[in-house]
Amino acid sequence: MAEWFADLSGLQQTLFLIAVASTAVFAIQVIFTLLGIGEFDDLELGEGGEGTPFGDIFTIRNGVSFLMGLSWGGLMAYSWGLTHAAFAILIGCVVGSLFVGLNMGLLALMAMVKHEGNVQLENAVGQDARVTLAVPEGRSGVGKVSLSLQGRLKEYHAVTDGRALLRNTAVTVVDISGSQLVVATL
Repeated sequence: MAEWFADLSGLQQTLFLIAVASTAVFAIQVIFTLLGIGEFDDLELGEGGEGTPFGDIFTIRNGVSFLMGLSWGGLMAYSWGLTHAAFAILIGCVVGSLFVGLNMGLLALMAMVKHEGNVQLENAVGQDARVTLAVPEGRSGVGKVSLSLQGRLKEYHAVTDGRALLRNTAVTVVDISGSQLVVATL
């Protein structure tokens, strides 16, 4: 392996190292996304006229995608016999841009699927719930409540403005704070 790597030109070695590193980071990002870690809740799909229809363009995920496409595309150009550095980098930039476009398109599709048919938290206001994980007093922490909403029984993050709410306490939802329910005793 060391001999093979030593036989590469300086540009090929650089592209190869970038390719390995960016592919590893991309693989970790994909695994995290599939496991639901670090979800893209902040991805704005043009709501309120802010941003682009696909959210922010300059993100870490897009940067990794571009570097992966640039490096593998440049190495691909070398394998085609385009050994001039400018051609290899140009083809790498085109492939990197295609990777970013594909990545943004897939994330936009995932966001649409994620938001279609989901429970609307606004419908929880006025509903009765039961505390499943103690809710600390005065919004000093987050607990959980179990609530049947739109035909689905789920647990939701909850806070309270009053005193602490112990497990199995019957509560009612009085407001929504971001993605958390604000609850109070019945």
